[in-house]
Parts: sequence; C-alpha cells; structure tokens
Amino acid sequence: MKISDHADHTEKLFGIRGEDIHKWMDGFFEHDGVDHYLRNNGKIADYNPYDHRKFRHCQEVLAEAYDEFTGIYEKRDIKNIFETHIKDDYNGYIPTRNDFENSMFTEKYHDSLHQDNWNPILDSEELSDYFEGVKNYDEYKRPNHFITTFGMRIVIPTVVAIILFVTSIFFVVVPVIETSIMNQKRKMIKELTVSAISIAEQYISLSKNAVLSEKDAQKRAAKEIESMRYGDQHKDYFFITDMTPRMIMHPYRQELIGTNLNDYTDTENKSGKRLFVELVDLVKKNHEGYLEYQWQWKDDSSTSVPKLSYVRGIPEWGWVVGTGVYINDVKEEIARLKRHLYITFLIITFGLILVMSYIIYQSHNIEARKKKAEILLHEAKDRYRALVETSNEGYILEAEGKIIYSNQRLIRMIGYSERELHDHTIWSTLFPQKPLNMPVLQHLISIFHGAAEPAEFEAQLLTKDGQEIDIILSTSKIFLSEKKGHVISFRPITRKIYSGAIPFEKDVTNYRGLTSEVVRLIEESETAGSVVEALNRMPNLIRTMIDAGSRPGNLRRVIGGAYDAAITKFIELSIEELGNPPVEFSFMSMGSNARHDMTLFSDQDNAIVFEDCAVGDLKKIRRYFLHLAERVCKRLDQAGYSYCDGWIMATNPQWCLSMTEWKKNFTHWIINSSPDAILEANVFFDVRSTYGTAKLVDQLQQHVFETNRKHEQFFVNYAKNCLSYAQPLNTKGQIKTQVNDGVRSVNLKECLRPMEIFCRIYALKYDIREANTITRLKKLAQRGDISRKEYREMVYIFDHIWNLRFMNQIIEYTDLRRVNDSLDLDELPQIEQENLKNVLARISIFRDKVSRDFLEGPQN
Repeated sequence: MKISDHADHTEKLFGIRGEDIHKWMDGFFEHDGVDHYLRNNGKIADYNPYDHRKFRHCQEVLAEAYDEFTGIYEKRDIKNIFETHIKDDYNGYIPTRNDFENSMFTEKYHDSLHQDNWNPILDSEELSDYFEGVKNYDEYKRPNHFITTFGMRIVIPTVVAIILFVTSIFFVVVPVIETSIMNQKRKMIKELTVSAISIAEQYISLSKNAVLSEKDAQKRAAKEIESMRYGDQHKDYFFITDMTPRMIMHPYRQELIGTNLNDYTDTENKSGKRLFVELVDLVKKNHEGYLEYQWQWKDDSSTSVPKLSYVRGIPEWGWVVGTGVYINDVKEEIARLKRHLYITFLIITFGLILVMSYIIYQSHNIEARKKKAEILLHEAKDRYRALVETSNEGYILEAEGKIIYSNQRLIRMIGYSERELHDHTIWSTLFPQKPLNMPVLQHLISIFHGAAEPAEFEAQLLTKDGQEIDIILSTSKIFLSEKKGHVISFRPITRKIYSGAIPFEKDVTNYRGLTSEVVRLIEESETAGSVVEALNRMPNLIRTMIDAGSRPGNLRRVIGGAYDAAITKFIELSIEELGNPPVEFSFMSMGSNARHDMTLFSDQDNAIVFEDCAVGDLKKIRRYFLHLAERVCKRLDQAGYSYCDGWIMATNPQWCLSMTEWKKNFTHWIINSSPDAILEANVFFDVRSTYGTAKLVDQLQQHVFETNRKHEQFFVNYAKNCLSYAQPLNTKGQIKTQVNDGVRSVNLKECLRPMEIFCRIYALKYDIREANTITRLKKLAQRGDISRKEYREMVYIFDHIWNLRFMNQIIEYTDLRRVNDSLDLDELPQIEQENLKNVLARISIFRDKVSRDFLEGPQN
C-alpha cells in the first residue's frame, strides 16, 4: 500500500491520518536506515540496517514509535496508527522480529503482485558482479587529495567566481558609471554653448543686414552672452576669446579682458597647461572641443577645482565661445558611489562567502556521504549476497527464458546442482504429476516464454533424494537492463502467524460448528501445507469469538479441537509415507495439550506408547515410531506448535516406549515419589490418546491407578508438592507481583497451576481418566467430593483467570501470536483489581482441601 492509502485507512478507522508516522515506518530503510544504524553505533540490539522493514514492521518497535511521536499524538493514536499500518501490510497480523528471523514470515515491500510497471534492478552483467563482490574495493576506501578532487571542483571555482565578481564591479561597472556621468556633463555644456552661439549668430545676421555695425553687433552679443547663467546657483557662465588668443569677455575675471592669453596658465595647474592656447587649438583643429583643467571655484578666487570646458568657434568674427562646468562634483559623486559600492559589495561578498562556505560545507558533506555510500554499497553487495545465500527461501532469477542465478538455499533444499537447475526439463521432475502441481508447471512454462503474470501457488516439490516438501511458489517481475525477467521464490510452508483475514459469517457463539468447519478443512487436506492453511483461520476465529464474548471454555475447546485434528492428519500423512505401523500404538498428548488448556501457539508435549513385542523386534519397532514422531513433530512445529524446551516429545527415545517400559517408568515415579521424581513426572499424569489405539492409554492409566492404591505414600508426597507452590497473595492480602522495567505484574499461568495440580491429584486418587481440568472438577462434583457450590466457585476461578489471560493477550499482542502470561496490574481498572484479588484469595480452598484430605490437617 502507498502511504496515502495507509493514511486514508487510519483516517477512516480513527479520524486521524498520521502520515508522518506512516512515513517514519516505511521510510526507514530507503531514506535513513543506514544513518540511523550508524548514529546508534550498533546500540539497537540485533539490528542490521539491511533487514529492510523487519525493524519497523514488528511489535518491538511500538516503544520507539512512542518515543518518536509522544507529544505530537496521544499514545492511543500512535498505537492505533502503528498497528493498522502493519496489519494493512500483513493481512491483519503484527509480526515480531523473531517471526522474520525464523522464516515463518516474509516481509512485505509495498509492491503489488500484478502491477503493470516493471521494477528496474541490475542488468545481467552487473548482477553477476553484484554476487561476486567488489574486486577493487580498496580503491573506494582510498582518500583522494583535497586539491585534486573536491577543492578543484568546488572550492577553487567558488573563490575565482567571487574574485571575478568583485573585480568586474570596480574595474568595469564603476568606470562605466563615471564615463556615463562625464558624458552627460559634456552633452549639457555643449548644448548650452550652442544656445550661446545662436545668440551671436543672430547678431551676425543683423550686422550682415546692416541693421547694426559689426562693432555694435559684437558688443551687444558679448553683453547678452555675458548675462547668461545656468547651474544650481546660477553662477555657471560663458566666456569669449579671439583666436590670438585674447580675452574678449569673462563675467568674473575682468582683469583678463583685453589681455593676451598666450602665456596664461592657472596658478593651480602644476602641469603648466596653457589653457586658452589649447582651447584655440581645439577650435582651429576641429571647430570645437573639450578640455579639462584647474580653475577658481566660481567667484571664489582663492579656491581652484577641476573644471571641464567646451568651446566652439565663430569664424565670422574669429571668436571662441566656451563654457565650463566644475567636475569636482563628479569626482565626489564617483567617490561617494565607490564608498557605497564598497560597503554594499563588502556586505554582499561577505554574504556570498557565507553562502558559498555553507554550500562548500554541505557539498563536502555530500561528497563524504557519497563516498561513504559508495563504500557501503559495495559492502552491501557482499551483505546482500550473504543474506540471499543464508535465506530460508530458495530463489531463482530468470531473464528472457534463461536462468541466470539460483541461491544455495534452493540447491540445498532440492539437492540438484545449479547446472541441473538451468535445464528446463527439470521442472517436471521437481514437480511430480499431481493435480496440485499442474497449475504450477503450466505457470512456469508460461514464465519462461514471457507470457505469464506474477502469481502464487501451493505445490509439492520432490527433492533429488525423493523427499516431498510442501512449498509456496511465487513469481514477481523484475527488469534486467533491457531484459524482462522474474524472481521465482520457493518458500517451505510453515504456520502463518497472522489471521489471514478470513471472515466467519456464522454465529460465533456456535463454537462447535465453527470448530467443525476448521476440523473439516483439516480432515479434507491432502498435504501438510493444506493443514497449515486451515490452521491459519484460527487466530481470526478466536479473536472474533473473544470480541463476541465467548466463554474461555469454548475458546479452549476450539483451540484443542483444531490441535487434535492437525495431529491426526499429520500422523495419517506420515503413515502414508512410512507405511503401516508394525504394532498397535497410541500417540499421546501430555500436559496442557492433554487438558486442552492451550493457547493458539502452545509448545508440544507428546509421547508414543506401542504394544509389547519380542525383545529382538523392539529396536526395529521403536525406530519406526521415532521416524513417525519425527515427521509429526516437525510438521507440528511448522504449524506453529513449537518444540518443547524440555524435549518431552515422542521424538525423544525416552518417551517413545512400549507398554511395559511405560509401566516401569510410572511405577518408578510412584514408588520413588521424591520431589525431583514428581517434578519430572508431573506432565505425564495428564495424558490423553489423540490418535491410535485408545485402550493402550486406558491400560496405562489403569496401571497408574492400581499402583497408587498399593503406595498411598505417593499421595502424601504429591500433596506436599502441591502445597509447595506459593499462594498468589501475601500475608497482608495483597497480590504478589513481580516488577520488570518498572511494571508491576502477576503471572497468570502460575495462578492457574494450583488448580491444575489440585485436579490432577484427585484424578489420580479416584481414577478419573479425563484430562481436562473443568471435566475433572465436574466428575469430583458428581462424586460428591466437592459440593455444588464449591464446584461453581472453582470453575468461576479457573475461567476468570483464563479469561484474563486471553484478554491480556488480545491487548498486548493483537495478533494472538505470543503467549503473554504477565498481567500489568496498573492497566487493570480498580474494580478489576479488587475482583482479581478476591478470586486469587479463594485459591486457598484448593490448598485447604488437599491439606485436609491428604495431610490430615490444614497447612500454611
């Protein structure tokens, strides 16, 4: 599912989208899984970042989700979003990390089996290199010199860019601005001079037309031009010289009028420039021109400043008319502009340096991470190769009809070599001609012809040594360069640990009918895989029954009935493989299996009793039943009923015995009823024939009853053993608790133990053959050994604790996968705590009765 789909679902269920939580869960590996692992420096126990979604798609991560999002969401909302996300991915089940590790579950990658897009991966040559590892790995770990790599590509271009920028501003931009201002000055004084000359030209016209004499015309023209002013303070003026040069008119330097200016130089002009001679030369040469020089500041004869003049000649009169403007303001303006630019560009440059420094820093980090990523990528190839090779699933990679890779797990699983697997004729050998396998063979043929969509099948695979394995074969599309291909997965069938989301539309209170439906599916199964698939319905059924308020006794019967049916079918399948048993036998369930006081995934407690035979045949017969037990117990383990830690199973030669051997064992336990002997034999006193000749178990139970009658001391010793279990309340009447990680908890299984032992000792005394605890209490009530009131109270106590056990499992592990017997008292409402205290206080009635009946007086 996409993150948006997850968010839509949680919004629909709880009114909150929680997209950041969904992204956190799905983005772990793709975005920051490796960084997360490196940051924690291996602090996360048993975490490998290459495990993809195993880390954040399992129950154990809920605590980390609380740490990550508490303060943003309520804990209840975090839990709801977290669990809904995983259930969406895993069909209603929440895996544990152990589920992935033991290959009982396969992580999901959010890809649809029937998507149209082909997922690009490596081309065939790269794929080959990928699994061979990196030959020149040291090259990726060898650091390169800063100047030749990162410095040359990032730092030096950055510094050069800053230098070019600053240089261009002060050596290109500022001079252009200065030139532009001077050009404006030049244009202005030229246009003003032209206006002054136009006045002179008017008087020239009057002179030519004899309106005025030339002398009067010149005098009037000079007078009118003398009066012309411009500039901010109206102190800028015009002057007139002749070609001698001799000053004809100057409004501010009257002492120069009529003076020959051939040798005139301004006192501040240290270059000795003859100003008016040069102005006349400009007119003689070009009829006009510009000249820079030093001149007094307006009418202040004590101050000289730079000045720019423009002159133009009047040939008719031999005049040179000119004006000038002070350019010290231009110099000051340019200087001021430069100061502003210096400050501005200093700030900009400083900002650029900061920005570029940050970019350089980030680029350097990116470069370092890229280098690290390259190293990790090449390391990952070896890691992935190891993961693929050590996977519990077999894999084949196919590209355009050719097999290009098969992992060692598949080779070990089927016994054929990689070369043999590449021969397409092997498929008919691997998958025998059975109705179950026909769709698989047709699909594989279509796959190798490029004409099949991804799919999944149950099948039976025949190994090279003739062993049949129930598997799930699944195919999915890949893309190798420009070649289309498939991944073909071979997964041995094991008990799924999620509900499978199979709805039960029938009335859930009709537990017998629901049990019959599951049992019927098991009984009709032709393979062990089909039995497992039928058992996959159980978690959803049990949860539905709990939600509907079914009594604990009904839940136990449903679970026990399915368990018995599975054992029966596994034994039948195993007998078909091994042949008929050499003698009569019974496959016995022990302990909680016999009592049907089981959870969905209890461990195995079983044994085999077979008829007595000739001494010479004993070893051969026992070998048959050990082989039978090995097959049955292995299939039970695959179905989710794990091997017994104490190895109390029929696969153990100690518990695969003839009738005489079993009688000898029980006689020893009863006669030598030491605490150790009783502790060892406890589980064997709860026995039930699950398959085979039930009379063998009856004979064994009859022998136990008769032996007990002859050795009454056994009951005394057994009663002492019963009373050795501590009461669940302390002397103050408070519930005894254990504190783990700051949580006060009580072990519910330990609370049930006194009742189980109580029923067991009376069953042994009165030869009650039924193993179920409630049935034993019923028999005792029918005998009158306990009153009807005591019977109802004892059943209430037993069912109440069992109901708490189921409800606690629902709350802590919504998938029902883990058996959780530690009840957090602080999570119980106060009224529930008081009720539990009252229930546990009444367990003393079991102790008191055992003490009265077997030890002749109450015991503390």
